[in-house]
Amino acid sequence: MMILSTFGLKITKATSSYRSRLIVEAYKNWLKKGDKVLDIGCGNGITTQFLKEYFRIDIEGCDIKNYLVYKIPFKKIVNDQLPYTSRIFNTALLNDVLHHIPKEAQEQLINQAINIADKVLIFEAEPTFMGKIADILLNKFHYGDLLIPLTFRNTENWQELFKKLGLKSKTIKLERPFLYPFSHIAFKLQKV
Repeated sequence: MMILSTFGLKITKATSSYRSRLIVEAYKNWLKKGDKVLDIGCGNGITTQFLKEYFRIDIEGCDIKNYLVYKIPFKKIVNDQLPYTSRIFNTALLNDVLHHIPKEAQEQLINQAINIADKVLIFEAEPTFMGKIADILLNKFHYGDLLIPLTFRNTENWQELFKKLGLKSKTIKLERPFLYPFSHIAFKLQKV
């Protein structure tokens, strides 16, 4: 588990809970009570815990390192491979994860996710200058050693990728709150 100072944990919870409310808004019609959900790249688990309580879902997390500040079921991602091989989830989540990995790996991760879940939900920031700066600063604060290659895509680029992968998608563009540095988009992916 990740160790933060009391002050650092309070800041982390404040920034993560604000973002979690935006994710709830994006997923409100896509997640249902009792769904079995995998949060891929769950990070500190604050959003994972928030979604668990809000939607009353059965959720577990996986990531390349255990950064959790909440006790949730967790498995480590090793050698870029998800720790699951069969379709055991209703939903796989990729919340602000994909821009932290190279574009080639984004395709691989989405393919792995759609093979273990009936649908994949993606919550990503659109590529803006302020968003990139804020992402670097927040991730350095929250995780320290997290890679931040900033491999953002705009909505059209994401949709082209989903089409290439043979997936049908629904898109939501969220309103950017005043003084909030990110513009977010969300996608629901399913096999055709």
